[in-house]
Amino acid sequence: MRIALIHYRLLQKGGLESRLFNYIHYFVEQGHDVHLIVSKIDPSVRIPDSVQIHQIDLKRIPKPIRMWFFNNGLKKVIEQETFDLSLSLGRTSHQDLVLCPGTHLGYMDALGMRFKGPIDRMNIYLDKLAYRDSKLILAASEKIKDELIQFAKVPERKIRILYPPTDNRIFNQSGKGRKHEFRKKYGFSEDKKSLLFVTTGNHLKGYGFLLELMELIQDKPIELIIAGVKPMKTDLPNVNYIGYADHVEELMWAADALIHPAIYEAYAQVVSEALFCGLPVIVSDKVGAKTVVTLDVGRVVEGFRKQDWIDTINEVIHQDWSISPTFPQENGLTVKQHCEKILEYGKQIN
Repeated sequence: MRIALIHYRLLQKGGLESRLFNYIHYFVEQGHDVHLIVSKIDPSVRIPDSVQIHQIDLKRIPKPIRMWFFNNGLKKVIEQETFDLSLSLGRTSHQDLVLCPGTHLGYMDALGMRFKGPIDRMNIYLDKLAYRDSKLILAASEKIKDELIQFAKVPERKIRILYPPTDNRIFNQSGKGRKHEFRKKYGFSEDKKSLLFVTTGNHLKGYGFLLELMELIQDKPIELIIAGVKPMKTDLPNVNYIGYADHVEELMWAADALIHPAIYEAYAQVVSEALFCGLPVIVSDKVGAKTVVTLDVGRVVEGFRKQDWIDTINEVIHQDWSISPTFPQENGLTVKQHCEKILEYGKQIN
């Protein structure tokens, strides 16, 4: 099958970019003819030699409006080439399938925001074009499906729920038996239970709320391990910032629970990654991945009442957990299952 993968940038950075590389490698391994339609390319990135790149040059276009011109350039490539299946990871409108990892209107509604200016309006317009012109929309979660219907008025028949894939060659339970080794490697406490917080941002991920919780439980034998971007300034003795980690799976084998009190999160792939590693999770009800968090793998906390979170933390870290190694396959979360579903949808629409 001749497959076009469409994304604005080819970089080894970010959740969507990780997914793009999963697609590239899986489809190439399965013998498909893979084409990439991109604009920004990191020269250090390595992809299979068989992959053909169609680059849309936008260097002279001002950054705020590049997505608009990228979409126009995409139209020309699609008209010139013949593909059996085209899949876009962003705000474009000339493909068969489009991923919907989140909606701008849903994001703004969750934060009580009003339009800030022309960039907001352009993003929303491009979203609507993508939803209107794609044959199918692949929503990252039930939460995003609801947003598509409520805010963008997308017909339900055009939406399919497809959870983001996680690479079980990296995230799995193979390192659980080395928990003490990894705790020592990353400076985890020897006598405290460890909550892991992996983040690429502050406000939306519930950073401030989490620090407030840790301030309230300073007298408990519980620590918070923060991995990712530089945190908000804090002098709390039970908070340990370890920076960016190249091997997040090792942190998950070392920790006692993952905590993710996001204010708005379309899915939260870190939740899947933790569960793949056998680590129980505590998430807010604003996280799209809550639908895979059953009582045998973690807890979903309704609202942001601090005592509810403290009670849940105490319950989870003092409970013995035995998450099934086949959890990923049972919930259709592996790269293989995800990509095969995309191919199935491609055959349906064609």
